[in-house]
Amino acid sequence: MQPPEEPKGATNPTAAVERTGASGSPLQQGNVPGHFIRRRSDRAVLGSLIVLAVLGLLTLCYFASSVFITILFSMLIALALEPLVLQLCNRARLGRRFSSVVVVSLAMAVLYGILYMAYGSAQQLFSDLPLLIDQIKNAPLVQQMTSEIYRVTETIQDAGRTIATAPQPLPGKGAQIVLRESTPWTSALFHGLGSLTTLLFSLSFIPFLVYFLLAEKEGLIRRTRDLFPEEHQETVVSTIYGIEKMIQRFITGNIIVAGILCVATSFIFLMVGLPYWIVLGILSGTISTIPYLGLILGLLPPVIVGLITFHSGGPIIIIAVSVTGFHILASNLLIPKLVGKGVQLNPVASTVSIMFFGWMWGGMGLILGIPIVAGLKSVLENMEPTRKIAQWLGD
Repeated sequence: MQPPEEPKGATNPTAAVERTGASGSPLQQGNVPGHFIRRRSDRAVLGSLIVLAVLGLLTLCYFASSVFITILFSMLIALALEPLVLQLCNRARLGRRFSSVVVVSLAMAVLYGILYMAYGSAQQLFSDLPLLIDQIKNAPLVQQMTSEIYRVTETIQDAGRTIATAPQPLPGKGAQIVLRESTPWTSALFHGLGSLTTLLFSLSFIPFLVYFLLAEKEGLIRRTRDLFPEEHQETVVSTIYGIEKMIQRFITGNIIVAGILCVATSFIFLMVGLPYWIVLGILSGTISTIPYLGLILGLLPPVIVGLITFHSGGPIIIIAVSVTGFHILASNLLIPKLVGKGVQLNPVASTVSIMFFGWMWGGMGLILGIPIVAGLKSVLENMEPTRKIAQWLGD
């Protein structure tokens, strides 16, 4: 016998259950468990590839540090000189290539003039450096501090021996004291640039890279835009120009602030009779622009030279107060007005960027850390999936 046919208006309960979910709502097409699993798996694979790509890029930056430092410095210099090239192109009606040659030549002439002015004092400083180191070691204040540190260290060691379960051998009775050789300051400053030959080799490329970046700017932007799909090309161009304006404001403002600080500190050092006042003034004024660490690093060179030069504490106090006052004035007045809020990084992001790139590239990383992270933040802001990361980095 055949089962009775269902009426036309009736529905099959089993089919209804299959077409509805557990809550009674109909299942949409594609909302099956396999689709969810596949989509989550694709996201996990994509996230893993992104993490591996970032780690690979950081590894490449570490081992090819001299190449990346040279390229990034050339890009920063080119962005700083770009307004001068535009002025020559617009007002003098010169071609971009010829304007780039003129601007790069003028920049090299100005740099040569600054180095020539400071050469005599710098040469005398480096020739007297071994004598200065001996004088620092034999200075009464340094010896007093060294003896006090030694006394505190001996007290801590004696306390440790009494707490320890087994008696520790005393010096001179079989104990061996191992002293590690300290890392020279030049190695920390130029870490990542390799030997002196590699440094000079990298510096020789910077003028040519700066010229090519200035002369071929429009073509480079156009070819970079063509690397992306057509619907994203406008976003790419706006991102590039946004990074350019931000970096230009950052570099120009810091150059002006560093120039003001160099002139002011050099004048104070000259007035108090500090030796090598030109070199120490330029060094202290330039270092003072480094965020967070600038005050401490800017105080060290003049104060150390002052300790072995002056027999009274008056000039040293004047030097310390002047450098501190100039740094506070620059941090609270000059930098906010000249640099502004172009970078827009929060203090945590700025500090971590300085720490990380300082560890990876030494002194060069202290200069490049904030521009790199600020440029990365500008890129992340223009992509929807990473916009929240940019907001976290922002101020």
